[in-house]
Amino acid sequence: MFQSFTALESDITAALNGAPNESDTRLKALDRVLFEVLGWRHESVFTEPITPSGYIDYLLTVGEQRGAIVIEAKRSGFLKANTAANKATVLSLNGPVLQPLKDGIRQALAYATEQGTPAAALTDGRCWLFFKASRTDGLPPLQGKGIFFPTIESVRDDFSRFAELLALPYVLERRHLAHLNSAEGVSIGEAEEQYFVANPADAHMKPRDALATDASLLFSQFFSRLSNTEDKEMVRACFVETPESRRADFELQKIVQNVLNGIASLDTAESSALQAEIEKTLTSQRSETVLLVGNKGSGKSTFIDRFFGEILPLSVRQRCSIARVDLGEYSGDPSSIVEWSIRQLRGLLEIQICTNQPPSYDDLQGIFWNEYVRWKDGPKKPLYETNKDQFKIAFGDHMEARRESQPEEYVRLLLNRSAVGLKRLPCIVFDNTDQFSSEIQDRIYQLAHSLESASSVFIIVPITDRTVWRLSKAGALQSYAAKSFYLPVPEAKEILSRRVRFVKEKINVEKANNSSYFSKKGFSVNIDDLSMFADAVERIFVDSDYVSGLIGRLANFDIRRMLRLAERIFVSPEIKIDDIVKSHYGGPSVSSDKYRTHRALIKGEYDRFSELENQYVCNLFYTDPRKPTSPLLALYVLWILRQRSVNARLDQVEARHWLVSELCDFFEACGVSIESVLVIVTRLFDRRLLETLDPNVVRPTLADWIAIKESGIAHIELLGNSSVYMEQMALTTGINSRLVRDELKQKSYGSNTQSFIEMRDVFIAYLLKLDSIRVSIPQTSQYRQLNEARAFVRDIRTLDRPGPRQQSSTQNRRGSGVRAKQFGVARKSLRGGNSR
Repeated sequence: MFQSFTALESDITAALNGAPNESDTRLKALDRVLFEVLGWRHESVFTEPITPSGYIDYLLTVGEQRGAIVIEAKRSGFLKANTAANKATVLSLNGPVLQPLKDGIRQALAYATEQGTPAAALTDGRCWLFFKASRTDGLPPLQGKGIFFPTIESVRDDFSRFAELLALPYVLERRHLAHLNSAEGVSIGEAEEQYFVANPADAHMKPRDALATDASLLFSQFFSRLSNTEDKEMVRACFVETPESRRADFELQKIVQNVLNGIASLDTAESSALQAEIEKTLTSQRSETVLLVGNKGSGKSTFIDRFFGEILPLSVRQRCSIARVDLGEYSGDPSSIVEWSIRQLRGLLEIQICTNQPPSYDDLQGIFWNEYVRWKDGPKKPLYETNKDQFKIAFGDHMEARRESQPEEYVRLLLNRSAVGLKRLPCIVFDNTDQFSSEIQDRIYQLAHSLESASSVFIIVPITDRTVWRLSKAGALQSYAAKSFYLPVPEAKEILSRRVRFVKEKINVEKANNSSYFSKKGFSVNIDDLSMFADAVERIFVDSDYVSGLIGRLANFDIRRMLRLAERIFVSPEIKIDDIVKSHYGGPSVSSDKYRTHRALIKGEYDRFSELENQYVCNLFYTDPRKPTSPLLALYVLWILRQRSVNARLDQVEARHWLVSELCDFFEACGVSIESVLVIVTRLFDRRLLETLDPNVVRPTLADWIAIKESGIAHIELLGNSSVYMEQMALTTGINSRLVRDELKQKSYGSNTQSFIEMRDVFIAYLLKLDSIRVSIPQTSQYRQLNEARAFVRDIRTLDRPGPRQQSSTQNRRGSGVRAKQFGVARKSLRGGNSR
């Protein structure tokens, strides 16, 4: 923004020096600042909207045309404050310096009040005055203060503050109001000191068991890897063939509702639908572009590799020239993506079409055959008839120049050579497009369609359902038609089951062969150990629907994340590989221990929970000590978004999302500031518990629509069902009371179930007390869900509470001691855990 401003500064200054009238000031200065520098979109800015007091010069809006700032513009030089200062400063609106601006201030205030905007600005293009237009402290607005920029030079010298007062991205984050509050000495929430029983910042890794390194290697080789560049046999063999997934409905409906009249569900077992499209294209000599739609991590790349390598019949495969452009190798510059893709495609097609590598003269002559004939029979005929060698040299130079200087035209000739000359269908895949910005995705999709005019060509563009939604709203899908196939996400249980089966099949082949196979992978353990590990994976993840289901939800059914989460659990010291060995030889089954699995999930390889090393589990009770709010606010947001999702009909995809500004309005009635809600929404979005309707949003703002994700629902379940989650949150959440922290610390030293229950109850009582102070839930039907969420937390204290006879029983006390260990209370590691 600053670079844009400095580039325009001389033009703006020159325009204002011409003493323009108000209309010219707006056109030549203010419009350029708003649209070219500060990022405002024309659809968000309204000029001359009528109000009871007159016509507003500019009404800047966010979200669903929600008023944000009123700007009152005057002709250049009209506003002359009583100051010779050339620096931005805070001034009283009633003070002598701003006395000449008083009429303009009153006019802007009137417009802002009628539009309900919280802030206003007054400017003549040279000077700018920003001030609050509505107050809740009982003072009249004219008794407030404003931030005044007396000259264009002052704007340049303090540009960061100017931008945060007026630029669209920062207005969406409400930074303009933070600056105006700060100018008046208003503090938005007081910072608090927080204390920890076990500070998550001090988490350290626990040593692995002796066999854990090879267990980790096993997961890395056979369970976590999805890349088709390594061990293609494993990746293809472990692809889960399923026509649909139970969790595909939500994303599928977005495509059905927002993009396509009908979407074909791809039969991944036989892939007959895609095969039919290829055969049809060969027969009809026409072009076809296919979108392969699926979630990130759904195995789209693996599917394509497997499809062309194994599923497509050999008789059809031999009639195809397959070129796969992997955008995962691209740097990410939108301006060069088409040129880069064309050059990649050039090399890939030459490998498929040309007999020699690099292409020989005869290969190139076949590609440029029409040009060759035109030269021979046309302008170069005399040369051809008198000196064929010189003719060949001249035509060779021509071909190389065309190949290098006009690569797109050359690629079109390659496509035509394959389809017409060799009778082989070019099959082009633009893979991993969904890793890039919407601009790059648009350009790739348009490039794909432009190649259809070269010859008969079959093009596949793997893409996420979220990207399809965006392209249908404001992208290339509005202009081009494409056949779409949906690739559903399989369940975690099926994914892991297929990989276990692959490992066992490899183990059971002839010993010499399998020893060689595994030794190449770097394993030092013997085949019996690998078999033991495979059995353990099967018992923990495949035989337990609860564990595999939880993994799927916490990973939002992203295959890569599901497998990494399973690896995290399996190699955690909490699982104990030695216990797996014992279970293999008749000891207790590790899969029956829910608490151990939860400890592995939440703590991983560390001595306590820490969000820094756990990307799957979020502390719902975290509050920022600089801007503290209710520790239950994150739960409240998830709770009502879950309810909104449940209440929406299956075909009402957008109804499952809620506009952030409306969510903020909802909580404002509870005494929660908009800034606090935005902080929580951003945190839940960053932790993948929420998603935005627009898949390209990097940071949610007041103008975005959000919905709960599967991981968000899973966290509500963890809160209610996992003793380990509650224990770890009690230990690692910042507490603003030393007394409560010390009480929690004392309870954590206990070695029985009763000690844990008392610690949990102290923690929940603290959460509820702080929440009641910071959130006032109205007792109306509209807020019934928040009261239910608060009751949900309160009722956790009734779970697992032993009766009087249980507490007095010696046998039960011994059992409680075992169970307390299952909860993972580590007395030694917590003794020094009072750091802030």
